[in-house]
Amino acid sequence: MTNRDFPDGPQDHTTDAKPARISAGHLLVALRRHQIPCSIDSLAASGWTARLGDPAKGPYSQQGCFRTRDAAAAWLLEEAERRGGTR
Repeated sequence: MTNRDFPDGPQDHTTDAKPARISAGHLLVALRRHQIPCSIDSLAASGWTARLGDPAKGPYSQQGCFRTRDAAAAWLLEEAERRGGTR
């Protein structure tokens, strides 16, 4: 079965710089289309923060200090894939 939101499937996370699999904007739209709460922001001086889920309604993950928005998006995608799309 093909997932139209993530056509390439999961990839291993590495520290090597490589092009993003999916843009941050496209990822946020795809997750929200499936009614999965998520965000990427840079409100802290320490870098970008990615959040997945709603702490009041179930599983919630947050990771911060990403140097780039693309790095935050890569983590968000990996976390969403790890959860299997659960809310």
